[in-house]
Amino acid sequence: MAARVPYLDRAQVGPEIQSIFDTLLKASGRVLNFYRLMAHHARSMGPFLAWYPQLREGPLDLKLRYLAYVRASQLNRCRYCVTHNGAAARRVGVSREQLDALADGQTSPLFSDLERLVLRYAEQMTTRVQVDPTLVETLRARLDSEALVQLTLTVAAANFTNRFNEALGTELEFEEARHG
Repeated sequence: MAARVPYLDRAQVGPEIQSIFDTLLKASGRVLNFYRLMAHHARSMGPFLAWYPQLREGPLDLKLRYLAYVRASQLNRCRYCVTHNGAAARRVGVSREQLDALADGQTSPLFSDLERLVLRYAEQMTTRVQVDPTLVETLRARLDSEALVQLTLTVAAANFTNRFNEALGTELEFEEARHG
């Protein structure tokens, strides 16, 4: 499936977004399709890019963060986010076996008790919105308030990016190159 709006390139955007594209290109060697679509609403890009990377900073272990992000993305069937965040998860030490077992996370021996709680939290936030108060209290006993809020923001961000990408049909960059 092709994206439902055109991807914008550097030559098609104003100076402020050109600067953002240059920063993204310098940092990672490419401008992800997610940002090429977001550029259509240029005034959102700067604030999003100022906020989004902050989700990786704080007391929450990055492995827990990415397990939650990928699990929410799986539940929302967002292949784009599963792929990109799965790769990030691998870079911080999540095993390929764990990623493959996320759907069975509550029973798989590959996950610790805390990882199971985090996965359950991500699942409830994503599928039910309301989270069982007992689960929140159990997590509060294991994570400090900042880490719990960081986890909550992470799952909320996953649901945001999943919905954005699925609504607009964001293609994985290597697939777009193959078709384009």
